[in-house]
Amino acid sequence: MKIARLYLFIALALFFLLEDSVLLYNRIHPNKAIVGLKINSINVSALSKSQIAQVIKNRLGAEAPLILRYAERSFEVRRGDIGAKIDYPQTLNQLMAEGRKGNAAQNIIDQNKALLGLDNKKVVGRISPSLLSLKVLDIAQQINQEPQPPRPDFIGDLTTTIPSQNGLKVDTQKLSQLIANSIFTIPIKQVAIPTQIITKNYDTSRLEKIRKQALEYLSSPISITSGGVVFTLSLNDLKSLLTVKEKADPQNPKKSVLTLELDDKKLNKKLDPFAVKVESVTNAEFDDHDARVAIYAQFYTNTRRLTEIPTGLRRSSQVLGASTGNGQKTIYLTFDDGPNIVYHPMVLDILKDKGVKSTFYLVGSNSKLYANTTERTIREGHAIGDHSLTHAFLPKLLPNQILDEIKSTRDILNSFLKGSKITVFRPPYGGTNAYVAKDATEAGLKTEFWTVDPRDWSEPSTDELVNRVVGSAKDGAVVLLHSNHFSTVKALPIIIDKLKQQGYQFQLQK
Repeated sequence: MKIARLYLFIALALFFLLEDSVLLYNRIHPNKAIVGLKINSINVSALSKSQIAQVIKNRLGAEAPLILRYAERSFEVRRGDIGAKIDYPQTLNQLMAEGRKGNAAQNIIDQNKALLGLDNKKVVGRISPSLLSLKVLDIAQQINQEPQPPRPDFIGDLTTTIPSQNGLKVDTQKLSQLIANSIFTIPIKQVAIPTQIITKNYDTSRLEKIRKQALEYLSSPISITSGGVVFTLSLNDLKSLLTVKEKADPQNPKKSVLTLELDDKKLNKKLDPFAVKVESVTNAEFDDHDARVAIYAQFYTNTRRLTEIPTGLRRSSQVLGASTGNGQKTIYLTFDDGPNIVYHPMVLDILKDKGVKSTFYLVGSNSKLYANTTERTIREGHAIGDHSLTHAFLPKLLPNQILDEIKSTRDILNSFLKGSKITVFRPPYGGTNAYVAKDATEAGLKTEFWTVDPRDWSEPSTDELVNRVVGSAKDGAVVLLHSNHFSTVKALPIIIDKLKQQGYQFQLQK
C-alpha cells in the first residue's frame, strides 16, 4: 500500500514538474502553439504560425469533396461550390491564444487538456450563404417529391387508377447546418441527407369526373402559331401532359379538391424547340406566357382553333452592347421580369459573390410590391430599366395604354433612384411597333434588346443553360436572362466563372 502511494506521489510530482516545464516553455515561446494542442486531430504542438499554416494547407487545404447520401444516390459538395475558404488569420490567432487567455488557472486547465489530448480545435472558415443556399436547394430539388394524388392512367387504360404516392422533402435547414459543420472536416463516411416523408389523404370522389374531362379534352390536338411557325400538341402529347393536382375548392377554400391540369414543366420543354424556330424567324423573344395561355384556353374550353401568338420584331442594330473597342472582351448580363422575393435575391447574392454588375429590367408592379428587393438591386450597384407596368405584350394595347405602361414604370423606378433617372426600356417579349417606340422615346428612354436568348424560362438543365449562354458569347453580346427561374440561379455562378475564364468583362446596359 505504501509502495502504491509512493508511486502515486512520484507520478504526481513528475506531472507537475512536466506541467511547470510546459508552462515555462509557453511563456518563453509566446509565438508557438502550446504543447499538445491539436487542430482537426492534427498535432500542432509547439509550432509557429507559419508552420501551422503550412500544416493546415498541406493536410486540410485540399479540395476533398463532402459526400452526401440519400438512398442509393450520392451528391458531392466541394468548398468551391459554396464559396468555402479557410480563414487562416482567425484560425491561427485562435490557436495562439489557447492557453494564454484568461487567468492563470484557466491557462493551466487549457494546457492540461492539451497535454491529455482533450483539446482538439477546429479550422475557422467562411462560407458564402447564397452559394450554400443554392447548393442545398439544388440537392433538395433533385430529391424532393410532391405527394401524388390518385389519378387515372392517362397514357394506358383510363379506367385504371394509379394509387396515391407519399411525398419526400429534404430538411434544408438541417442540411445547410450539416454541410457548414462538415465542409472543413470531411468525414470518412458518407453523410446521410436529412429527409422526411410527407403523407396525405385525398378525397377521391372527383376521379370519375376527371376521367370524363380527360375524354372530352382529348377530343383533338391543340395548335398555336407564331411568326408563321405552327406548333401542335398531338393527342399523345396531351396524354403525356395530363396530371392531377390538389387545389383549394373554389366553393369552399377550406377544403381541397382534385383537378385535371397540364404539367407546366413538361409543357415548357415541349415549347422550347418551337421557340427556337420562332425566334430564328422573328429575331424577337418568344412569348412563352401567351403561348401557354392560348394552349390552356383551348384545353379547358375544349375548343380547337389555330391561335396566333404575336411577336415583336426587333433589329440587332438597336442593341446597346457593342464592344468597348479597347482590346478587352465585354459582355452584358441582363435580367428581366423582376423583382421577386425568391430567386431575385439569390441572383443578387451570386452577383455580389462574383463581383459582377448587371442590368435588371424591372416590372413596375413588381417593383412596388417588392420594394426592399428593388432598393437592394440599386444599392448594390446594378443598373435598372423599364420593363412595363404589367409585363403586357404592348403592341396589343391601345396607344394611351402603351404610354401608361411605360411612363408609370419609369416614374416608379425613378422614385427609388432618388435624384437620378433610368435611361433604358425593354419591351416584354421584344414586342414593339411604331407606337411602342414612339412612347418610349417620349418617356425619355432608349429601347434596348439583347443578342443572346438562352430561353431559361424553359427550365433547361444547368449544363444546357450554361452551354447556351457561353457557347453564344462574343465581344459585346447582351445576354437575356430572367430573375424568376431556379434554373437561371443554378447556372449563373458557372456562367460567370466560364465567361471570366474566357477573358470577358461585365458591363452595364444603361
